[in-house]
Amino acid sequence: MLMRSNEPDWDTLVDDGSARVSRQIFVDEAIHALEIERIFNRCWLFVGHESEIPNPGDYVTRRMGSDQVILMRGPDSRVGVFLNSCSHRGVKVCRADSGHAKQLICPYHGWTYDTAGQLLTTGFDDFYAGKLDKRANGLKAVAQVDTHGGLIFATFDPQAVSLAQYLGDSRFYLDLYFNRTPGGMVVLSPPQRWVVRANWKMGALNFGTDNQHLYPTHLGPTAMELIGVPTAAVMAGLGSSHQVSLAGGHGTVSTVVPEDHVVPYCGLHPDLIGLYEKTLSPAQLDLLRRNVVTVGNIFPHLAWIQPALDLERNGKPVAGGTLRIWQPLGPNAMELTAWYLAEREASEEWRQKVLEAGVRGFGMTGVFEEDDVDVWSSVTDVCQGSQARQGQASFETALNFAPVDDFSGPGTAYFPMLPECEQFNFLKHWKGLMRTP
Repeated sequence: MLMRSNEPDWDTLVDDGSARVSRQIFVDEAIHALEIERIFNRCWLFVGHESEIPNPGDYVTRRMGSDQVILMRGPDSRVGVFLNSCSHRGVKVCRADSGHAKQLICPYHGWTYDTAGQLLTTGFDDFYAGKLDKRANGLKAVAQVDTHGGLIFATFDPQAVSLAQYLGDSRFYLDLYFNRTPGGMVVLSPPQRWVVRANWKMGALNFGTDNQHLYPTHLGPTAMELIGVPTAAVMAGLGSSHQVSLAGGHGTVSTVVPEDHVVPYCGLHPDLIGLYEKTLSPAQLDLLRRNVVTVGNIFPHLAWIQPALDLERNGKPVAGGTLRIWQPLGPNAMELTAWYLAEREASEEWRQKVLEAGVRGFGMTGVFEEDDVDVWSSVTDVCQGSQARQGQASFETALNFAPVDDFSGPGTAYFPMLPECEQFNFLKHWKGLMRTP
């Protein structure tokens, strides 16, 4: 661990006055190590959805920062998160991505744990002469686990604020897209996972919220009008929508088109609208009714996107919820994990359409995803150079816009959605955590 005397000059790396940021924060090994310690070991991290583990004994394996964990529903139906490491020698206990088990058995020496993480037997209990405290040698549980709207979060920090306090006003937006019917959402398939040669902050900044890249980066898909409304409506939305900064480094934007361009509940199934009206507030309903594309990021690395996509170009767009995390694998790589969700009350036919739209639009080889990955990875390729890494990234358009008070949702709103206000607010929050040992 870096000592205090070796602390970087954080105000030089992220300069509030100039809105310029050192490129080193996207490629430097020492900064990445501090991120694991000061961000990923402290913040609440998304680990999965309750619908992935509906029954006692169901589990999935995930990562939290640099650690591998098991997310499992215990015998009392409570959700637990444990280090995927045997208390005996540290061996990886759970080898599958997902499954169902009555017990977890270490493949090395046979230490056996129940679904609440408690040690049942070492296989050689008599050899310990009664001196082994089984209660103290269970799988190590993370400090706190909690849920919101079916989303499961965990933190290694026993002193972290509650999840409700951590999420704050972002719950208004999470509920709008992932908790908008009485039954909530369900995950439609195992998540897709792929490795991208880019720093995790590239994804977090892009989704929270880089709106200037839409047409330069996604020129092909937008020119083909694969978004479910005409280009004129998308352009009108870009000029009439807000970006929103939320306390805690979270942020979001919804491209909501003016009334003369509105396609009500674009891409959503008409049979579900009545359920939205029963569940959501008037302000949430208004955003959902006029929305074409929404993106957001929960600090540090949980993002969502709900676009209305007309990939068949048949005038019947489909909008489904996609969740993703930017899992750091080092300063120059991340594992992108993506979940596709639909309303529990939706028909199987509609769920399949939502899944197909999510994968084809923003899956590993999605028509929009490939555009993003190409530019993110090029930053890593270029900025590892000794000269290029000494340069700065510019977020200077953030300096010229003040918050406005004409937005109906919670948070600090800026108008229009195109400047880099929320992206730079993310980086200022990042700096605040990074400078706190």
